[in-house]
Amino acid sequence: MADASVPKQKSKYEVVKAWRETNREKKNEQDRRYRAKHPETNKKAKAKYREANLDEIRNRDREAQATRRKVNPEAQRERVRRWAARRDEKQELIAGRARPTVCDICGQPDRRILFDHCHASGRFRGWLCDRCNRTLGQVKDDTTLLRKMIDYLEQHNGKTHSQGKEGATEQ
Repeated sequence: MADASVPKQKSKYEVVKAWRETNREKKNEQDRRYRAKHPETNKKAKAKYREANLDEIRNRDREAQATRRKVNPEAQRERVRRWAARRDEKQELIAGRARPTVCDICGQPDRRILFDHCHASGRFRGWLCDRCNRTLGQVKDDTTLLRKMIDYLEQHNGKTHSQGKEGATEQ
């Protein structure tokens, strides 16, 4: 029969666990050094965790974002304004010129002017209005298709469907 007055010997695991609890800063520093020395291991562990807990992570992020907006909507708007200012500054630096007030293609003023870039190379092409940018996007920057569209319009000389038909009424 074991003597109750003799303290039970702690296992190595229990000793290490107790040390970690009482020396959190030292443990955190060890962890930081390990992660810096082995970034690929840390990256794999993060990816594995994310894959296993994707729904939970998305829900947590969604709730955090909603909470931020509810708690202080003006602060959220200010964060968005600061982000947009940084984005615009970065785009103007890449473009090498300030955002103009007119589109580089159609020259229309007072439209939302966007940073246009080549999706293959990522290089800046110009400042376009939303309409011109969307049009290029719809044809997937295909110059052959754009030329065919120009030919089509020139062939029909700007006529509408009802023009040129007998008995069609003018609108």
